[in-house]
Amino acid sequence: MKKTLILLFNRSDGKTSELVISAPREDVTKAEVDAFATKVRETKFFLINGAQLMSLKKAFIRTVDDEDITA
Repeated sequence: MKKTLILLFNRSDGKTSELVISAPREDVTKAEVDAFATKVRETKFFLINGAQLMSLKKAFIRTVDDEDITA
C-alpha cells in the first residue's frame, strides 16, 4: 500500500491547493501537521497563480492499494 499525506490549503483567490507528501511517518501527529502547515503558510514560499496559501482546510492520509490485473 502507498500512503501520502495530503494538506489541503485555502488560497487567497478562494480556490484550494494540495501539498502532497509521499510516504509520511506512521506516527505523524495532528500537532506536527498543524505546525508544518503554519510554517508553510507563514513563509509565503508557495504562490499559485499569484495566490497565497491562507489557511489549512484539511489534512489527511490517503492510502492506495494497487492491484495488478495483467499478470
